[in-house]
Amino acid sequence: MSEHVDADTALEIERLQLALQAAHVGTWDYNLVTNYALWSPICKQLFGLSPTSTVSAAVLLDQVHPDDKERVAQANARILSPQSDGNHNVIFRTINGPDTYRWVQAKGRTIINQQGRIVRFSGIVIDITELKQAQETIRQSADVLEQRVLERTKALNEANQQLKKSNENLEEFAYIASHDLQEPLRKIQTFGDLLNEKYAPHLGEGVAYLERMQTAARRMSNLIKDLLMFSRISSRQRATMSVGLTELVQFVLQDLEMTIEDTKATIHVDPLPTVQGDQSQLAQLFLNLLSNAIKFHRAGVTPLITVKATVVNATELPVSVWPARVVDSYNCIEVSDNGIGFDEKYLDRIFQVFQRLHGKSEYAGTGIGLAICEKVTATHGGAITAKSQLGQGTTFCIYLPV
Repeated sequence: MSEHVDADTALEIERLQLALQAAHVGTWDYNLVTNYALWSPICKQLFGLSPTSTVSAAVLLDQVHPDDKERVAQANARILSPQSDGNHNVIFRTINGPDTYRWVQAKGRTIINQQGRIVRFSGIVIDITELKQAQETIRQSADVLEQRVLERTKALNEANQQLKKSNENLEEFAYIASHDLQEPLRKIQTFGDLLNEKYAPHLGEGVAYLERMQTAARRMSNLIKDLLMFSRISSRQRATMSVGLTELVQFVLQDLEMTIEDTKATIHVDPLPTVQGDQSQLAQLFLNLLSNAIKFHRAGVTPLITVKATVVNATELPVSVWPARVVDSYNCIEVSDNGIGFDEKYLDRIFQVFQRLHGKSEYAGTGIGLAICEKVTATHGGAITAKSQLGQGTTFCIYLPV
């Protein structure tokens, strides 16, 4: 029976040794009673020594990197002291040739006898060089990333400063536009009216020239007003409040009452949501869209306009729509008409300042209205897009955060 147990034990030891060799794990066993120590061939190799060399604790310590030697010696002394908790775990470098080092981790435990004295110290040594190299690569990558973040942060701060300066310039322009530019135009229009009033019978063909001058002055005045509005939307802080869009659109339709009567337009407004925003800016948004829907109607066709709203999840947004603020869901307000429509290849162009798809002689306007709409939706954290076909009407889709 004893021989059978010894054979099983020997087999288990052999299997363990094979597993340690396959994993390239070194072992040591130090008997403090007999003062006999045994280091495996792999353990010696990990310390840069020949597998067949005769070694001692002092020889192995000499193979430790100079910068780590004192720390390893202290760890060895600590594990063998009476105050030790019996656990040994230390990471250090071993010398494996001229200017060549290997990272290893030594882990072990002490065994005490019935009297509480340490009688044995055993453990393993594993090669962690690749792990350390990977950690160093990650650290360097993190340093590079941190440096890039610092550079991007610096660039962002500079961009914010430039944006602040641009906003200040826009405010300055707004002041000039509202005072210095409008004043000469008002004088031109005033004196033009006086000329027409007093001297029209004597001007002959000059009356037509005078009318052209007045038309150009009015167009310039409207252009300045629209530019002023665009700059204010870009630079002014929004006065945020709860805005009921149903009531807001009805208010806008009152402003358009005469235009609606002249064109006999029919406008259906479904219940609309309440949003957080600047009431005056949102009113301008719907004023521009509704006035465009009326203005760009087909000849001989009564304008038919509908305004309705739904709620869409962020995942349901069209791929071309990128709201200024990311939230879980958005109010989608659609303003649809049966007007002249446009080719969707010009979709990006229509929201740019001074971009027109039709001549001034066909449809009046400054080419800034839709740019204002785009700016208003962006400052409210949303986005705007459109769907259209020539001769089939247009639907403008406004996305505002819920």
